[in-house]
This record gives sequence, C-alpha cells and structure tokens, in this order.
Amino acid sequence: MNVERSFQQAAGGLAVTAGILAILSLVIGLAGVDFDFEVFSDSSALVAAGTEAAGFVRWSFWLNMLGNYLFLVPLALLLYRWRKTGSGSAQLFTTGGLIYLVLGAAGSAILASALPFLMEQFATAAAAQQEILTIEFQVVNAIAEGGLHGVLQNFCGAVWFLGMGYLIQKDLRGIGILAMVVGGFLLLNTLGNMFNIEALSLLGLSANILLAPIWSIWIGIYLWRN
Repeated sequence: MNVERSFQQAAGGLAVTAGILAILSLVIGLAGVDFDFEVFSDSSALVAAGTEAAGFVRWSFWLNMLGNYLFLVPLALLLYRWRKTGSGSAQLFTTGGLIYLVLGAAGSAILASALPFLMEQFATAAAAQQEILTIEFQVVNAIAEGGLHGVLQNFCGAVWFLGMGYLIQKDLRGIGILAMVVGGFLLLNTLGNMFNIEALSLLGLSANILLAPIWSIWIGIYLWRN
C-alpha cells in the first residue's frame, strides 16, 4: 500500500510539474520572438530571428519534451493500473499513450537540437547559404512537427486521451471530460495535417497547447491530495 501511495504521489507531483513546464515552454518560446506568434509559427521568419532567439527556442523545446511528454509517463502507467480490465481497452489506450509520449519527446529533442543550430548558422551565413539553411530549417520542421508530431504522435495521443478520458470520467467526471476534449482537438490537428487543412490543424494545436497543461495540473493535484 505504501508503495502504491508513493507511486501515486510521484505521478501526481510530476503531472503538476509537467503542466507548469509546458506553460513555461510556450512562454519562453514566444519570448524569444517578442511574443510575435506569427514569427514563431513561420519557418522562414523564425530561422532569421537571430542567435539570441535560438537560445529561447532551444529551451522551449527542451521544456516541451519534459512538460508535455516525459513527465507524463508515470501518469499513463498509473491510469492503466487503475483501469486495466479483461476487455483489453485500457491496454490499447495506454499503448497509444506511451507511443504518443515517446514520439513527442523524440520530436521535441530533434527540434531542440536542430532548429537553434540552423538559426545560429543563418545569422553568420552569406545570402546564398541563408537560402539553403532556410530550406533545411523548413524540412526539419516539416518532418518533426508536420509528420512525427502532427500526424503519428497526435493520432496516438487522441487514442489515449479519448479512451482513458472515457474510462476515468465515470469516477472523475470533470477530469475525464477534459481529457476527451483534449483528445478531440488532437484528432482535429491530426486530420488537419493529413489533409493539409491549415485552419483545422491550427485550431487543434492551439487548443491542445492551452488545455493539455490545465488537465495535467488538475489531475496531478487530485492524485497528490487523494
């Protein structure tokens, strides 16, 4: 019982920390471009933002790796232990969740390493080299954000949030419903990236960035207090 309680408290504490780090990730990333969201979301503008902005971008993605993904692994395991059944549904949803968390962390690590490096190279490169660096920046961003994060990872995340949200809402109604809402927006982002519908992917991404940390902090506080 003590081991179970300690694991629950650890998972809850990490979930709260994860939510805070996820919010800091967004704030730090935007701070590097003077809170101009258009620059942060435009590859050709971001690569030219300068070496100082590169440092902000680097730490933004490192915090994103921890806050949105790695620190939530114990929570995924704990929810599975709560809801494992003979039907296999909890196993299926948790598998999707772990794939989501691992791929998300991997994509963030790639972006944290590659994008700032290209931004620093761009700042001292000649005009002809800058054009090449811009293309390389866009390719890396398309692979990690559009493909790895935007489709495969988000689809697995939608499976986890929708499925586990449904299972836990029977006992934790508000937390479960918010999880399903996050899962719905992840699915929108996935479809937007698959069918190249920018408005749809932007809606899903924006809502997920705002709601996922709130859910993480909420369920983390519940686990810690109960």
